[in-house]
Amino acid sequence: MTENKWIKLDNAAKIYPAFAHKYDPATFRVSVVMEHTIIPECLQRALDATLPYFPSMAVTLKRGLFWAYLDENPKQCIISEEKKMPCTYINLSRSNGYLFNVYYYDKRISLECFHALTDGYGAFEFLKALLYRYLSEFADVSSDHLRLMGNTKENLQDGYKHFSNDTKHKSKNKRVKHITGTHIHTEGVLVNHAILSVSTLKRIAKTFNTTITILLTALYIQSIFAIRKSGPIAIAVPVNLRKIFKTDTLRNFVYVMNIVIEQNLPLEDLISIIDKQFKEQIKPDNLQAKFSQNVSFEELLFMRVMPNILKSFLLKQARTFKMKSITTSVLTNPGIVTLPESMMPYVKHFEMLLYASKPHNVNVGIVTYNNQLVISLSRCIEERDVIDYFFKLLKDITDDEIFIYSNEGD
Repeated sequence: MTENKWIKLDNAAKIYPAFAHKYDPATFRVSVVMEHTIIPECLQRALDATLPYFPSMAVTLKRGLFWAYLDENPKQCIISEEKKMPCTYINLSRSNGYLFNVYYYDKRISLECFHALTDGYGAFEFLKALLYRYLSEFADVSSDHLRLMGNTKENLQDGYKHFSNDTKHKSKNKRVKHITGTHIHTEGVLVNHAILSVSTLKRIAKTFNTTITILLTALYIQSIFAIRKSGPIAIAVPVNLRKIFKTDTLRNFVYVMNIVIEQNLPLEDLISIIDKQFKEQIKPDNLQAKFSQNVSFEELLFMRVMPNILKSFLLKQARTFKMKSITTSVLTNPGIVTLPESMMPYVKHFEMLLYASKPHNVNVGIVTYNNQLVISLSRCIEERDVIDYFFKLLKDITDDEIFIYSNEGD
C-alpha cells in the first residue's frame, strides 16, 4: 500500500463501481480443483498468511467526492463454504469490506473478485500464492517461480496511466446481435464446463495455421450464428497488456479487442478473418492509442471536477447505451497456469469463470494447465442451445473425449 494507505482506482476499474448490483455484479472467478477434499482450517490460515503480502488485494472500496478509491482494510478476510451460484455480487457488509471472496466446496478453492480490484492475471497470481501456502500446511512443496509477494511499487502501478501517450484512436463500432433467452432472475450464473486435451487442440489449430484461442473463437461464433441466424456478431477478447508493455502490475491491465463477424462462414474462412482482426488490433501502437484515449477522457477538467455521483451516472449510461450494444459476448483466455513440480500432484485443473448479465447472456472463460484446457461457459438465461451447439462442434472437430460437467446437476 502507499504511504497514505489508499490508492486510486486504475483507469479500467473506474466504471465498475458505477453500475455493479446483484444482477450485474462485475465479478469473475478463478478456481483450482484439487485431488483431495479441502481442509477449511488450513485454507483460512493460508489466506491469513498470504493477504499481508498483497496490498492491492487487502483493500476496501470507498466513495470520495470526485472518485471512488481503494483504502487499506485491516479486517480479517474470512473464507466460507460455497453455498451460492458462482459470480454473485460482492456485498461489502458480508465480506468484511473486501472486494473478493474465497470459497471452498468439496475439492475446489475459488477466488471471486470484483473487477475493480484486478483482472484474471492478477487473480491467478494471488490464487497460486494462496495455494502454495495452503499446501505448505500439510505437504513439502516448493515455491519455485511463484510470486509470493505483490507489494512493490510496480505491482501497484496503474499501467494505463503509466504507459499512456498523446496518441488517440476512435473506434467505429456498430450495433450487434445478442444471444437471447429467458432470464433466470437469480443471483450468480449457470456454468457448463468442458475439459479438453491441449495437444489435440494444438494439432487441429496447426492444420488451420492458427492459435487455439482463434480456433475456439471461430467455433464459438459459428455456434452463435447457428442459433441466432443473423449478424453481426462481436466477441470481446481481453488482451493481457503486461507482456507487451513490460510491467508486473497486479491491478487491471488488459484491453479488449472486439472481433466483429458480419455473417456465418465456413470455419477456414472465419479463422482467416478473425486472425486478420487479431493481428491488426493487437499491434502495440493500436492498443496504446486505445487505452490512452480512455486515460485522456478521465483527465479532462470537467471529469476531474464533476462530483462522483454524476460521474457514476454518466459512466453507467455510457455502458448501458453504448458498450453493451457493441458486444455480443466475452471470451477470455488468460493462458497457461504453471506450478512448481512439487505442487502438481495435488492439483487436477483450474477454472476461469466470467459473470453474465443482460444482454451479454453467455460468456466464455478458458484456462490451461498441465495439458488440460478447461472451457467454462457462464450464462444468466435458461436456454443452453448455444452452449450445446458449441460443445457439439468441439466434439466433431476434435473427435476426442471431452469431459463435460456443470452446476446444474447434470
